[in-house]
Amino acid sequence: MDLERIKALIELLAQSPLAELELIEGDDKVRLVKTPGSREGSAGVATAPMMPAGSQADSQAEAQAESPASAPGHAESEAHVIEAPMFGIVHLTPAPGEAPFVRVGDTVTQGQVLCTIEAMKMFNSIESEFTGTVLAILVNAGDEVESGQPLFRIGR
Repeated sequence: MDLERIKALIELLAQSPLAELELIEGDDKVRLVKTPGSREGSAGVATAPMMPAGSQADSQAEAQAESPASAPGHAESEAHVIEAPMFGIVHLTPAPGEAPFVRVGDTVTQGQVLCTIEAMKMFNSIESEFTGTVLAILVNAGDEVESGQPLFRIGR
């Protein structure tokens, strides 16, 4: 599957009311998921890396999807964990040499950008799902993260 086709699928998903799109062509598979806080018409779309259909990663992803969500930190006195919605490289600043999006101790509002994750040469904004204070930044700039990996802990 070529990059232009994937870009077209991302645009299609961003413009549609769908939350998720999966396409399998032969041995290629692409799964697109709108990130939390994204709105129709925005480019807040997460992409999963292409893998051969029926791979071990598919089985693991299906097992995770079927298990109940249990994010660490949710029971900690009103602390919430923001998790990576996709695999990619974390960027804690808008550009090299600029101030970080947020620092520990900053107050954030729901929808505020906390970081970006670079996946397939696209930068996806990760927004806070909660209003509160940044209690911890659980990753370093340039870290490679997995889908579901904790990124930030936000407290009330």
